[in-house]
Parts: sequence; structure tokens; C-alpha cells
Amino acid sequence: MNNIKHIHEVIFLVEQNNGKWNASGLETAIAENWGADVQFMACSGVPFPKEEALEFLMGRNKVVLDDSGKVRLHPSMQICNGHENFQA
Repeated sequence: MNNIKHIHEVIFLVEQNNGKWNASGLETAIAENWGADVQFMACSGVPFPKEEALEFLMGRNKVVLDDSGKVRLHPSMQICNGHENFQA
């Protein structure tokens, strides 16, 4: 079975640790929480590796890198509906 999580899990991780990690630190935290082989899916249903999670979230204005390079939630971040019914 594949190790697939919904990308919202990364948003929740960032929310709980807002400003704690830079980009590589977030990737390390993802691996520590869900394993080195974890992949993520968004509501579109196409899995992608953990290495693309930050870029994905930044491209959708969910997270930003602050002036010191730390990962933070975007001030206008909203989570779409769909996480509740996610099944990998």
C-alpha cells in the first residue's frame, strides 16, 4: 500500500509549528511524521512526492516563506472542502 496523505496534513503541520522551519526543515519534519516515502494528494487526486509539497502549497497561497526563510501560513490561507472525505 502506498504511503499517501492529503496535502492538508502538511498545512496542519505548518499551522502547529508556524515559523519553526525553513524549507529543508519542513521536508525533514514531513519525513519524520509520515516517512521518507510519503506522497501527498490534493483534491485533484494526483499524488506527488514530499519534495514538491512546499512548492505546491506556495503556488496555491497556502504558505509563504517569511523574510528569514521560515515557512508560515499565508495570511489569507483557506482550506478547501475535501479533506474530511479523503481516502488514499
